[in-house]
Amino acid sequence: MKVSERYYDDSPVNRTKMIEMILFVLFDFGEIPRYKTKPDLKDCEYVLGKYCELMLKREVFTFTKEEFIAELKKFCKEKYIELDIDVVFEILNNNSIIIFDYGKYRFKSSFWIYYFGAKRMHNDEKFREYIFQSKKYSAYPEIIEFYTGIDRNSDDALKILLNDITSTKNTVEEKLGIKEDINPLNSARWKPSENEIAKIQNEIGENVLKSNLPDAVKDQFLDKSYNQIRPYNQSIRKIFEDYSLHNLMQQIKASSTALRNSDYSDSELKKTLLLEIYNSWKQVAKVLFALSPIMATRGEATFEGAAFELYGDFGQTFEERLNRIVQVLPTNVVGYFQDDLYSSKMSPLFYDCFKNDKNELMKHHQALLLIFKRPRGWKQVIENYMTSISKNSYYLFDTVNALRTKYRYDFASQEELNDIKYLIKLGLAKHHCEGGKPTLSQIIKIKDSNLPKREYGD
Repeated sequence: MKVSERYYDDSPVNRTKMIEMILFVLFDFGEIPRYKTKPDLKDCEYVLGKYCELMLKREVFTFTKEEFIAELKKFCKEKYIELDIDVVFEILNNNSIIIFDYGKYRFKSSFWIYYFGAKRMHNDEKFREYIFQSKKYSAYPEIIEFYTGIDRNSDDALKILLNDITSTKNTVEEKLGIKEDINPLNSARWKPSENEIAKIQNEIGENVLKSNLPDAVKDQFLDKSYNQIRPYNQSIRKIFEDYSLHNLMQQIKASSTALRNSDYSDSELKKTLLLEIYNSWKQVAKVLFALSPIMATRGEATFEGAAFELYGDFGQTFEERLNRIVQVLPTNVVGYFQDDLYSSKMSPLFYDCFKNDKNELMKHHQALLLIFKRPRGWKQVIENYMTSISKNSYYLFDTVNALRTKYRYDFASQEELNDIKYLIKLGLAKHHCEGGKPTLSQIIKIKDSNLPKREYGD
């Protein structure tokens, strides 16, 4: 608890550092019998890293006490390390790092395996190459988080992750068969008319029909009353049998946590990887746009390991549901990935990318991230963004809605609430007034009754 108190703030912590401190307390200050030798923590991490390497390669995660002790003693002998393995086992067991379960032992939480495995990656080049070349990290993104958190300067990892995420994103795009940007939101408006909603539907339909998606998916759009019987999920999985959307999403997570932990890595490399992460967000959104007819008809869609379902009132008709689904996709994409990527320490990099991005959807994703997380200086950046976009655009509408949601539900200081309140009124004033940036007098005229009621509970 003391470790947690010391290193906790409202942004994600470096979990590698926190676990190191926890283990330091357990191994250096924990009680052991006087006749036993206190084990050196670095030695323990080294041999446990080797054991977790074997577990990850064998994909066997349970063991007997005898197997554990014998394997570690063998490794210590090979490396000429003097270490009382029985004491190591006792410390791990007494502190519930490993537990007895159904006749064998296992690590209580999987993150311990990834933590010690990351330490092994740091100490052993062959195992590091194995994790990257086999792409095992896609299945275990936490191992990359812990690895990059060791020294926060892992250019080697960022280069591999950049290459892999780019390759996987391109593969998904090729399999999907939609080369150009599909973004029906550019046709959306603050309050779209029936004609504008029809235009959105037609744009989605044209892209779906030209895509490599199976006929069972295309039929869903061609005939809204179509009684879906064919196993369209199987068809989609077949298309993405080599690389899937699920794999891309896992690589986004691994790349995001690696970038978040790489404070001292090369600046251009960090920027390039962040832009590729944003491009991958856009690729995920493109897939969801293509699947929106299925979601509007069925209320759910499963796409190679990634399931998306509708919650709440999305309307009664196909047209209403489709329009609403398309409108909330950016919020869902950012909401899914934000916690893996965000750290307040990265705000200069976030702002630099945001300032220079010309793609409307990618820029809006970034604006939502800044609104959701609110790093220092966010208010001015979002104010500039809101004044730069059209008064009737979907993007201004969604920005105001995101701010309203945060004002209504988020834990926020009074200063933050005042900033959010100002930006909501700025957005409403811009929508209702002519010209670019509303004047202060126009903003003040927006009454507080236009603000949502605060519903955050202590």
